[in-house]
Amino acid sequence: MLEKQQRHIIDIFFVIALFCLFALSAIFLISIGADIYGKTVTNMENNFNTRTALAYITEKVRQSDKDGQISVGQLEDLPALVITEASTGSSYQTYLYAYEGHLKELMCKSDLILGPEAGQDILSVSDFTLAPVNDNLLKCTISLSSKESYVLYISIHTGGLMHHE
Repeated sequence: MLEKQQRHIIDIFFVIALFCLFALSAIFLISIGADIYGKTVTNMENNFNTRTALAYITEKVRQSDKDGQISVGQLEDLPALVITEASTGSSYQTYLYAYEGHLKELMCKSDLILGPEAGQDILSVSDFTLAPVNDNLLKCTISLSSKESYVLYISIHTGGLMHHE
């Protein structure tokens, strides 16, 4: 009888140990899955920010690719893509630039002087630089907060880049 009771206790311990092993394995797998999910979400967010920023800049240039409207200039001391448009007798300028961790857009009359803080936040970026490669090619470099940099070359089809003072 004692041997039967001892065997029964061993069976119970075996079942409990098997259950604990299963529970630990499940927790371990859930932990790995959560880590992979977190990394995937971060990568997707960085990819979205990169694609959106590059597509936004490209679309702004394509929209305004008319004679003499696109130039590389500055808004205060910040490098900026400057798009000049004439509408109903007034001249407007749109500035795309990075300020305080954001890609910003500022549209104002050409004779107004506004600071970079007046612009609308577009996306989070850590740096945005522009460099004319030649009169018809613009190099944009965007750095994200994840310290990754992306380079975009945009071809100017009509009139080329103007030199903005």
